[in-house]
Amino acid sequence: MRNTVKWFRKIRTANRISGLEFFDLFLLLGVFLMVFMFSVNLIANSALVLGAYFFLRVYKNNKPPHWTGSVAGFLARPKSYPMLRETEKEIFE
Repeated sequence: MRNTVKWFRKIRTANRISGLEFFDLFLLLGVFLMVFMFSVNLIANSALVLGAYFFLRVYKNNKPPHWTGSVAGFLARPKSYPMLRETEKEIFE
């Protein structure tokens, strides 16, 4: 038998609840709160929440773990970076 390293698949995957990660569930919770704040129609609201759920499931298909959180973090970061190294004169001394 070959000497191999055992690979545990569950360790390398993201934690999922109903097929979505925790960050996706927070997005779904946000959709739920927004929908029920503006409308009282239970059937239409349920259809919108289910539509958002299935959209997230299709969106997350074949994406790496923590994809949505990484994209949100990238979009939330500032686009300009301070030039700390130049002001501290670390490079030019």
